Amino acid sequence: MTEHPWIQMASGRSWVLTAPTPDRVHWPDIAESLAKICRWNGHTTAFYSVAQHCCLVADTLPPALRLYGLLHDAHEAVLDDEATPVKDALRAMGRDDAFDRLAAITDAAIFRAAGLPPAMPKRDVAPAIRQADLTLLSTERRDLLAPGARPWPPMPDPLPQRIDPWPWPKAAEEWLARLDRYLPHHKQRNDGPTQGQETRRRGGL
Repeated sequence: MTEHPWIQMASGRSWVLTAPTPDRVHWPDIAESLAKICRWNGHTTAFYSVAQHCCLVADTLPPALRLYGLLHDAHEAVLDDEATPVKDALRAMGRDDAFDRLAAITDAAIFRAAGLPPAMPKRDVAPAIRQADLTLLSTERRDLLAPGARPWPPMPDPLPQRIDPWPWPKAAEEWLARLDRYLPHHKQRNDGPTQGQETRRRGGL
């Protein structure tokens, strides 16, 4: 039998891509990876991480939805930030929905580790997260992208406050701080830092 494909996380732990389980979720690994991945495939005027994007999405939501907002892109810690236009282009070329299915099982493992249902409820939660995500997209376009050569589709108004991009260690810390606030008490994390976070704490980065 062929071994399931897996990747190594920042802490050295392994993540089995095709059979992820909640017990393999190590929150500092998720935070560090999201904090080091740049939004918009790097086409920004300054480094701006997926972790900060998730924090800002969560901050715009009602308290009951903030954990979903924080985790809505958490699968990108293992699958990377595949931009929506890239996904659309691949579908147009006839690619099947393998990536979407991979993202769904990854989300399920992460959500269950956080004490949430394995899929985001479609009736009340998913539309609110989508709206918050689009509001951040509009804000990021205003604050972090160069003027575009083509018109964009209609989007919500951007947030009134401008985005001040965080360096990756701050983005990881902010993401984990929100996780601690939003997690159910019985799911409070007790993970130690990754090697990168520990090196940073000791002043090595």
